[in-house]
Amino acid sequence: MKHLINKAHKHFFPSQKNGFKPHIFKPKNLFILLIILLVLKFLIFSYSFYFSKTSDFAIVTSSELIELANQEREKIGIGPLSINQKLVEAAQQKAQDMIDKGYFAHTSPDGLVPWYWLERTDYKYSAAGENLARNFTDSKYLHQGWMDSLSHRLNILNKNFREIGIAVLEGEINGKKTTIAVEFFGKPLSPKSIVQVNQEATPVKKSETKIVVPIVAVDISSGSEDVASVSVPSQELASNIKGEGTSDISNSEAEKQKFFIDESDYLVRTIYFIILAVLLSVLMLTIFVNFRVQHPKLLFIAIIFILIIFGITCFNGQELLNKGIQII
Repeated sequence: MKHLINKAHKHFFPSQKNGFKPHIFKPKNLFILLIILLVLKFLIFSYSFYFSKTSDFAIVTSSELIELANQEREKIGIGPLSINQKLVEAAQQKAQDMIDKGYFAHTSPDGLVPWYWLERTDYKYSAAGENLARNFTDSKYLHQGWMDSLSHRLNILNKNFREIGIAVLEGEINGKKTTIAVEFFGKPLSPKSIVQVNQEATPVKKSETKIVVPIVAVDISSGSEDVASVSVPSQELASNIKGEGTSDISNSEAEKQKFFIDESDYLVRTIYFIILAVLLSVLMLTIFVNFRVQHPKLLFIAIIFILIIFGITCFNGQELLNKGIQII
């Protein structure tokens, strides 16, 4: 034990025993420490990048996006959005159509508008909205991208909307692999309105069918309008979104992997900040313990390495991966 204490003293405390040169500041030791930190950061970043390209990640993203949207609505006092499976199906079909036909737009090359997909899944609505995005790896950055855009934010915070359906699919557009998110919002017609529409409907030829895009009055200044008051817990949100051949999100391996990435990144950053605090403390001791004995070269190398480690600590891999998010 005494040996370990003496060794630690030589490494981290400037004294006559080490010539007022803490061993931790030896270039060789700093270089080894830097390599270890770089490798650790690279492993976390690589795993995060790989996992973000898997279909399991897309499922988790869908549940997170809905949860994030409802958190924003709660902040301004309006009711949460509940999942409607028909909206989910419409979003899945729209996303698949974009991948199949190689486009990224609200209107397809053959003129199909967003509301076509709602009609196709027989979703009866009085108001609807659509948000699109691609080239993202993390739901938080995607959601923030939508919130930073006025038109997309108004969809998320529209008190008229009561329901939501999201699909996140992988595919290729113009030869480039990408991840596409389609977010549909809707206000369902009341049963009375549906009956009335059916009674007044007149047959039309298929070629003459027209889809009327509803005009939605957007007002996010108050939440006074009567909206669904039953909150949808995150557990329920997760269990309602299933991919083909997958189990409930709450029990999925994907959620565990995403949790592992988030926790690992947080743990690594914490370790890095602790190391920085230790190095800065040793640097201060080296400078002030004995003013008469200074080692400019040692101090200069230590400061350079501390700055490099600080840069590594602040590096956010997810922010880098999500620089290219496109939203419309």
